[in-house]
Amino acid sequence: MLPWGRPWLFSLALCLTTACGKDESQTRGATGSTAKGDGGTVQLADASRKFLVIEPVSASENPQGRSYFGRTAFRPKALSAMTAPFAGRVVAIEVEPGQKVKSGATLFTIESADVLGLRTTLAQARLKVRTAEEVLARQNEMVKKGVGLEVERFDAEMKAREARGELERAERNAALAGGGQGTKVNVRSQVDGVIVSVQAAPGAMVQPGGETLVEIGDPTGLWVAADVPEGEVAQVAKATKAEVTISALNVTLPGRVAGIAPRSDAETRRTPFYVELESAPEELRAGLLVRVTVFGASAEGELWLPVTAVLLKDGSRRIVYVEDKTGRFIPREVEVGDERGGRVRVLKGLAPGERVVMRGALLVDREAEQLL
Repeated sequence: MLPWGRPWLFSLALCLTTACGKDESQTRGATGSTAKGDGGTVQLADASRKFLVIEPVSASENPQGRSYFGRTAFRPKALSAMTAPFAGRVVAIEVEPGQKVKSGATLFTIESADVLGLRTTLAQARLKVRTAEEVLARQNEMVKKGVGLEVERFDAEMKAREARGELERAERNAALAGGGQGTKVNVRSQVDGVIVSVQAAPGAMVQPGGETLVEIGDPTGLWVAADVPEGEVAQVAKATKAEVTISALNVTLPGRVAGIAPRSDAETRRTPFYVELESAPEELRAGLLVRVTVFGASAEGELWLPVTAVLLKDGSRRIVYVEDKTGRFIPREVEVGDERGGRVRVLKGLAPGERVVMRGALLVDREAEQLL
């Protein structure tokens, strides 16, 4: 045996022991503990991975929407404004706000000299027609007996026609006052609905076509009026659907954007827009505060991530952690755009199909910093 044999065997055994220990340590790093790879990549232990949500990025429609506050309101065609048909004085109010009325129900009563004039004219026209027809009948009888003149009969016939024409005009004018006698006229509802407001008061003097005295709304004609900052009008115009949340009724109703006002408010720089409801509960009424969420399709190829997936580094850099084929997490700097409803649009740095840590990115980042 060579004299240097034993030291050589001892060194070989020590090297083999060290190498085996290194391999075992690397194996544990892949499955049982956190390990650091090249380029800042991180591989988490199985115990830590269960706290992560990792999903592939896909180019699809943005499921989030923009929300705005608004209120329920009557559409213009669902609101009837009742004014005084004649000049006069209000003597009685028969309705109150919130009251349901049927077509033909009396809303208020006014006293008007004009009404008396119309009714007097109608009575006179009726009397004139009756007198003219009696004269015509007498002339016809005299001509038949040969004792009357044709020219007198013709004159009586013309006067009777004139009287009937005057009666038709008087009846049309008096119909505006409705039935009844004297100076009073009952103003009646022309539609079924709910009394929205009453501006008239007993004793008030009114003029025909003047201020609105009673407003009636059709409950089936309610929609939602909301305001959008003028810089976001284009996004609302492209909305594919809308949801209206009414806290007072604890409901969320589907709808669609029906239109956008052609001008913005000069002071608030906000633009009204209107949402039609697909269905409405019976208890829906005007003036309820609502939250309108409008949804629009993303442009083709747009990528959206939850805000929890994007980390802010060094005050300006945005990074996400991408999982590679070996299960390691690679920090990737990205460029982001606008944020909507808890999601942020990625402009640059990711491709569809890459697997990104959607939730738990802070955990990965903390482990990466501990390995530095």
